[in-house]
Amino acid sequence: MSEFKKYKLGDLGSFFGGVTSIKKEDYGHGTPFLPYKNVYKNSKVNIKELELMNVRPLDLERRSGIYGDIFFTASSETPDEVAMSSVLLDEVENLTFNGFCKRFRLNDFNTLLPEYARYLFRDISFRNEVYQKATGDIRFNISQESLTNIEIEIPDIETQKEIAGILTSIDDKIELNLQINENLETMSRAIFKEWFIDFNFPEFNGALVNEIPEGWSRIKINDICDVNTGTLNSKDTIKEIHYVEISEVEKGIINNIKIYNRGEEPSRARRKLKHGDCVLSTVRPNRGSYFISLFPNENLIASTGFAVFSPTKVPFSFLYLFLTNPEQLEFYGKMADGAAYPAINQSVIMDMDFLLPSAKILELFHNIVGNALIKCYNNLEENKILAQTRETLLPKLMSNKIEIKN
Repeated sequence: MSEFKKYKLGDLGSFFGGVTSIKKEDYGHGTPFLPYKNVYKNSKVNIKELELMNVRPLDLERRSGIYGDIFFTASSETPDEVAMSSVLLDEVENLTFNGFCKRFRLNDFNTLLPEYARYLFRDISFRNEVYQKATGDIRFNISQESLTNIEIEIPDIETQKEIAGILTSIDDKIELNLQINENLETMSRAIFKEWFIDFNFPEFNGALVNEIPEGWSRIKINDICDVNTGTLNSKDTIKEIHYVEISEVEKGIINNIKIYNRGEEPSRARRKLKHGDCVLSTVRPNRGSYFISLFPNENLIASTGFAVFSPTKVPFSFLYLFLTNPEQLEFYGKMADGAAYPAINQSVIMDMDFLLPSAKILELFHNIVGNALIKCYNNLEENKILAQTRETLLPKLMSNKIEIKN
């Protein structure tokens, strides 16, 4: 096994703070900018989710980000989320970063590789060190001095390359699955728009009856689905709750599921889900908090902040894409009431008029798009297994408990 050597972070590089002199009018234009959320969410900086910011020339000079830089969150509402790290493994010209983050720039790559640091600083051993040094009451912070004095144990460069290669191969597969899903969803939404908004669907000759294609009808949403029919109650024998909260859902993807013993779940954990349910947040409904429930187990329970639409007379693929198409999301946003947390009543959605395509076209559509959505689901399930594999390997590789050849 490789010999691990101990270093203080301050021996390997130096820390520097991010951009703080930002005004409201600086957002949305200028040079690439790394936001706090990007650092927190990703072990590798996601360059697709960079923002634009108009920053001062002095900040461009002093608070830049270059290949190999490691960014840490400087504060958080909980101590275990302080100093979450993200490594820049791409070349991004004129990149600056958020003032609630700290940049760690390595002196060189001869002792610690950025690709290895990506996993080292997300490992439980390093996270425990951070947890012990975080200070605060309502909001927790970690000082630059505390970070500088944290000790890490790392192997030689060749071993770092091998370990990073193993873990990166897993993350690359996860990223590939997400890219496939993005392409499939883009295709599905394009077909939906082409067929059901532009009326350019197979075998349509352009003839309209009462201004709609022959075989179509004008009805209301409540004619083709039910809403919130499944409710968790005292009679259910479920012993464990797998809870989906609004903040953990982003454009069709559930980022995190919190598990509770029955009786200890939040009071809002009440929406029981079944296969084909279309789930849409009624709070800030145009923010993109929606997903489709495919093959769920009985434990999966959503927050009452969601409305659950169960298709009765149309395929789930059609209902899901109708409820979440951009025009609909914009409409929900306009209809939402409230200042701090604008919400839309699900009855407003259920009472909407819409065009119901013919059964033949719906079946053809579902044969194409339904399979694409199920493929997306299967990719996400595979990603869960891959992530679990990575999390199992990570502490063992970082602590020298398993040999690379195994």
